[in-house]
Amino acid sequence: MRDATVRDLWWRERYSRAMRWPLLVLLVLLIIGLAAPALAVDAGKIGYVSFGEVRIQLHDTDARVEVDYSLDPGMNLIILLFGAGDLQKKIERSLNFPSLKAEEVGPSHAAFIVADVSDNYGDRAYWFRPHTFGVTFPLVKVNAPGYSVSFIRTHAIPRGFGYFGEMR
Repeated sequence: MRDATVRDLWWRERYSRAMRWPLLVLLVLLIIGLAAPALAVDAGKIGYVSFGEVRIQLHDTDARVEVDYSLDPGMNLIILLFGAGDLQKKIERSLNFPSLKAEEVGPSHAAFIVADVSDNYGDRAYWFRPHTFGVTFPLVKVNAPGYSVSFIRTHAIPRGFGYFGEMR
């Protein structure tokens, strides 16, 4: 009777070792399957908003920021029914400027005024500081009097630059 018990234990141990690897592989595949959608998130998208071009027009220390975007199918109706408050918050979070004031928020375009986006050095000389956005935009254009710069697929304006304001 004792030999049968030892033999049973030997087979159980061998069986349990053989089953460890397939279970481990299955667990790793399950984790990859759950993580893959999160890793595949579009960098130019927050929720139901896919972002396009951003245009920043500098005027003295302030700026007008315009952003183009598209909404997921069906969201136009929901925004029409419930308002654009959530849409505006998503756009503001993506632009990541501290003092945004909305001028217009529509189904495909929004415009904001940003106060004190540049430092004033006197004599019409200004410095636009580096800026980091909340998402990666396909195109960012910054225009100042006498100067313009564009960035492709960027989440930041990596360096600041100086410019002169307009004569009044």
